[in-house]
Amino acid sequence: MQDLFIMVYLKAPMILNGVCVIWRGWIDLQRLDGMGYLEYDDERAQQEDALAQAAFEEARRRTRDFEDRDRSHREDLESRRQQDPSPGSNMANADVEHKMR
Repeated sequence: MQDLFIMVYLKAPMILNGVCVIWRGWIDLQRLDGMGYLEYDDERAQQEDALAQAAFEEARRRTRDFEDRDRSHREDLESRRQQDPSPGSNMANADVEHKMR
């Protein structure tokens, strides 16, 4: 009887240690062994880089927005403190400012 080789060829994209690669190889289903190799996946790497850049830019935008709102809020508190010189209001504003820190 002749040995029948049933081989499956595979191509599997993956990210290995942060690098986009494609595993290419074959597996003999009778013997459950095979061979393969990794190659750099430039197309997928560019896609992943674009996604990372977009996420980074979004985080920077949100940080800037937060800082702008915080600056505006602090300026409002300062202007209110200057407009209302009554002793009780200064204590309340100082208390609020202390809590913000």
